[in-house]
Amino acid sequence: MDYKDIKDYKKASKDFLENEKQFHLGVIPTEQSNVLTRNLSATIAKDTKAGVAMILSADVKNTYEGKHVDIPTVAGRAFKSKQFARLVDDVKRVIDENKRVVISSVGASGRMAIQLDAAWRNFWMNLATKIPAKRDIFMNNVNRVESFTTGGDRALVRSVENFEDYMTFGAEQVREAGIGVGDVLLGLSECGLSASINGSVIEADIRGCTTYYLFCNPKDILCEHLERVRKVFARPNIIKMPLFVGNMAVSGSTRMQVTTVELLVAGAAFELACQKWCDENLTEAEKKAAGLIALDINEYAKAFKAINKQLSSGKALAGLAQAVELEKSIYDNHGLVTYCTHDYLLDIMTDTTERQPTFTLPPFRKYEDKNAELSWAYVKDPLYDNEVAWQHVFRRPIKGLNWTKEDYIRLEAAPDIIANMPQVGSEEVEKYNIGNCDDESRYSRKPNVLVCMDINDSATPEVLAWFKEEVKKFEKGVLIRMGSISKGKKYENEIHIPVKLERTSNELLTHLMVKLSFNVLSTATMAKMGRVWSNWMIQVLPTNKKLIDRSTRIIANIAGIPYEKANEEFFKSCYERDAKDEYRESYVVETLKRLGKDPKEDIK
Repeated sequence: MDYKDIKDYKKASKDFLENEKQFHLGVIPTEQSNVLTRNLSATIAKDTKAGVAMILSADVKNTYEGKHVDIPTVAGRAFKSKQFARLVDDVKRVIDENKRVVISSVGASGRMAIQLDAAWRNFWMNLATKIPAKRDIFMNNVNRVESFTTGGDRALVRSVENFEDYMTFGAEQVREAGIGVGDVLLGLSECGLSASINGSVIEADIRGCTTYYLFCNPKDILCEHLERVRKVFARPNIIKMPLFVGNMAVSGSTRMQVTTVELLVAGAAFELACQKWCDENLTEAEKKAAGLIALDINEYAKAFKAINKQLSSGKALAGLAQAVELEKSIYDNHGLVTYCTHDYLLDIMTDTTERQPTFTLPPFRKYEDKNAELSWAYVKDPLYDNEVAWQHVFRRPIKGLNWTKEDYIRLEAAPDIIANMPQVGSEEVEKYNIGNCDDESRYSRKPNVLVCMDINDSATPEVLAWFKEEVKKFEKGVLIRMGSISKGKKYENEIHIPVKLERTSNELLTHLMVKLSFNVLSTATMAKMGRVWSNWMIQVLPTNKKLIDRSTRIIANIAGIPYEKANEEFFKSCYERDAKDEYRESYVVETLKRLGKDPKEDIK
């Protein structure tokens, strides 16, 4: 929070209530409670499988004002729209004209933007090995798509406080990207609430880019209440693509349905554009060697629904529940979970790093930092050391923000940011060691478990060899096999989550399967541990003004007190806590307990 320059909690609350009304977001549907999951905490406490299925139901059963707004329905409608057809054509045009598509986003969508970028690069790199004669062309296509997230690449591993509150920050990152006429800016605005993304799309439009704005709340509500959204809709050249999928499975947790529908729609656009280019530029023999690049446009929504159905029933549901119970058993006893995977390291990292702001958990710890609290979950690449592992994560050079004090002053940052400039340069990322070196911290306390992810049989003999050697240092080892599972055992302790799906050029459906599974795994684990009350994520870390508002509304709803009183009580908790206890529990829980509420009590 950037209220450290205000010394009294009552004054801080008054300032927020009077001067930050643009961040009072209770009227926004994605910030409200979902009727489908209202009894999540009580349900999952009794039956893990039922709780997991309840979370997944929000993907395919959401309604709003009597109309279906589930992901397959909304995505299917988007696929038939003129905006989507133009997006596919624009991505294809960018390849033809040697221009660029830049994906801009923040938070969970920012991590997903990096994922879309990496998947695009991986496809063309793989194609270069399959069809060597056209290698130079393919390697040129690698760089047609780029991404940036608010706060720079370091935000992938740890949230950057308050950056999403500034339209000026998003605009500055567009200027630094150097894009202009002929280029495409794809703004993944999540719910339309983050000022930085609204700033980035407006700046891109000013610079003459073809600019897309994907938003996941009703336009009328956004424009009525948020000036920063009205500014976007006032610009006629910005191409708006509505993707409202209803209230989140866990209130306000946009890493769930919102980012899922964005990944489905944007990912399908990229695959279809690749298909168009290959149809025009490859021979029949070369296309055969390339394999399945894209589904028919009418099949993507159906394919997503099929993945959700499989995860919600049978062996896959049982496997997910087993994984939830494994993590809960470790965390209940203050233990540590370490995931290892090579091909899908970014997918797993996207979820594990997002747990910090969502559930007030310790963030990833820098390798040389022996004093900071350890993150409950971590990721390791079994094949490469840290430097090369990070290269495989991004498939491009790491991009940090090297802004000076003068830059922050020019961008009208708060005094606290100017006085304590965040460390978000590119060199910061590699300080988090995700390579295959020995990391004693990950088994420094008991219980501990090393989990190897085998997604579509991606756990090669080399991966398994490292896992079986490294696991000797841990109390326990588990191999989670997900997606396509070959016959025979690879390890003595296995959890199976079988899902049948198509394998396309950018592996979109596989990425969606992993995203759904890990969103459920982390959310269900936290809910089963009592860190979700009903379907409110009470363990929220208020790293920006949107989350201060969300914390306030949760307190007001559960405690049954006015918003203004709840906000003052929230700031009281923030100001009276010792800084070293930041991750003890959320300010929301502390406030509710002080007000005599028990987050574990039954819903009335």
